[in-house]
Amino acid sequence: MSETVVVRYRTREDAAAENRRLVEAVFAQLRRERPPGLEYTAMQLDGAEFVHVATTATDPVLPGVEAFGRFQRDLGTRLAAGPEPRKATLLGTYRPAGAAVPVAVAFVEAFGRRDLATVTALLHDDVVFESPRTRLTGAAAVAAAIGEFAEVVTGVDVVAAYGDEDSAVVCHDLHTGPFGTVRTVDHVSVRGGRIAADTVVFDTAQAGR
Repeated sequence: MSETVVVRYRTREDAAAENRRLVEAVFAQLRRERPPGLEYTAMQLDGAEFVHVATTATDPVLPGVEAFGRFQRDLGTRLAAGPEPRKATLLGTYRPAGAAVPVAVAFVEAFGRRDLATVTALLHDDVVFESPRTRLTGAAAVAAAIGEFAEVVTGVDVVAAYGDEDSAVVCHDLHTGPFGTVRTVDHVSVRGGRIAADTVVFDTAQAGR
């Protein structure tokens, strides 16, 4: 069962900027390493007051994060009041999909409609495309290959899509004339609102290699 802890404290006014820098370093490491089993939020209120909310699914994750250790090391010397840790009951949470997700879904759905104008518009100039059959670089080459394969496509049903600001995974059923329905996964990287890389995985035996 998950556990949520809320910690509130106030630093000295002259230590608030350093505390914020150390907190931001924690999030930089979390974004790089993406440890599982953790949801973590930190906020700075007016002035030098801070609130941290951590939800862990199993064992605590933050003690194993190097940047969090640096944040905690001299915390006592920065504090003016607190910390006040309290366990909390999570009643609900809402997080919109990361910015890469709607771009990736729009790309996959345009392919399913054989809307090659939209597919091409969503490709970054130096896009890299990889599949079990080929590896291509550049919008022109990728658009041409997609257009060729789209001739046998009759539709797409998106099953699930997950991601963050920079990348997304789209699982979908790809309906085709000669091969039937092929469960397919696109791992997409997005840069500037366009597809910078797309790695496609599907059953090559089902798709006739």
